[in-house]
Amino acid sequence: MKYYKVSNSGFDSKVIVAYSGYEALGYYLMEIDDQLGFVDDIDVEEVDADERVEIFYTGYPVYKTLKELYQEKDFWQVPNVVVEVE
Repeated sequence: MKYYKVSNSGFDSKVIVAYSGYEALGYYLMEIDDQLGFVDDIDVEEVDADERVEIFYTGYPVYKTLKELYQEKDFWQVPNVVVEVE
């Protein structure tokens, strides 16, 4: 299981946990099927599970790793969106 940052020309970026880049890409395409431009514009990049992400809880920034965010979810389905990135 690995973490992939998938985006459509740099927009609508999501970090997806999946077993392969192809699985992450397929899940991403199902998530954004109504907003799809060209498939060639979609970038898939493997990221480290220990990469820290800044998230906001009640207005204060908190830094958590991708692995911590995934483990906080109620269900651990694979593939799954871990976090949406701006």
